Amino acid sequence: MAEALSFIASFAVAVAMTYMVVPWLIPKLKARGLVGKDVHKPDNPEIAEMGGIAAVIGFFGGIGLLLVFNGAREEDILNVSILAALGAAFVGLIDDLFEIRQSQKAFFPFLLALPLGAALTPIVYIPFIGEMDLGAWMIVVAPLAITCAANAGNMLEGFNGLGTGLGIIMTSTMILLAVVHDRLDGLYLLVPLLGTLVAFMWFNKYPARIFPGDTLMLFMGATIAAAGMLSQLYIQTFFIFIPMMVEFALKFRGNFKAQNFSKVAPNGHLEYSGRTESLTHYLMKRWTFTERTLVESIWAIETGVCAVVMVFDLLV
Repeated sequence: MAEALSFIASFAVAVAMTYMVVPWLIPKLKARGLVGKDVHKPDNPEIAEMGGIAAVIGFFGGIGLLLVFNGAREEDILNVSILAALGAAFVGLIDDLFEIRQSQKAFFPFLLALPLGAALTPIVYIPFIGEMDLGAWMIVVAPLAITCAANAGNMLEGFNGLGTGLGIIMTSTMILLAVVHDRLDGLYLLVPLLGTLVAFMWFNKYPARIFPGDTLMLFMGATIAAAGMLSQLYIQTFFIFIPMMVEFALKFRGNFKAQNFSKVAPNGHLEYSGRTESLTHYLMKRWTFTERTLVESIWAIETGVCAVVMVFDLLV
């Protein structure tokens, strides 16, 4: 009961801190010119960028509370998991400020996740196959998974609330899976992450008052992956990233130069006629969407993927 209450308190603290920091942060970012144009609005308003700073603050407020009450639980591996998540957030922050190369966005999260790879048990359970001992390969495989998840989480973005909503769906699914399997270590990352995403969504939903930037998206993907490893939900974590993998494959066709943005017709419908290099492009070329309905459709796709993963997990 005490542990359950600590998770509830952690969620509440993450929500409260993020909710308080964002309104303070928005004018500060605008005053320093850290803004981006909301190209899917008729007047292209300038919106504060790098909102992920507030989310990271809220996350660490929540996880700090958990460490106070439950710090003795798997402390070393939890600390290196936090390092991996924080490293991805730091790389995202640098990219928001200086637009670093894609190779650098891949390398630095990998480097900062190496301690996690060294701390994890090398035994991985694969459905229908059984346990697989990765041995020393885990030191490389785990950081590679972290950097892939971080960058995958950052790819399917560009519309109000899209990435934040996907994160809420994925994080909620991972929490349910961790509870079902009674593998609660990952909750130390997932619960505060969910809290900060829920609070951030209030400001990021349509019409957005702040954008998450790479700071939040890289951090979110890395944190979900690290939590999946802590709870030994490797395969489940892999499959909930399927929409992002599709996005990766489509972006790969254009050497990762494509943007998810489109033109907005006078009636508010999105229009795209170029080469299909994003899941958003594919949807917009086949059906009629407003920004809201496009975002909701991609949320629905991710919800369906997570539901299939949950059903498959329960059956197996």
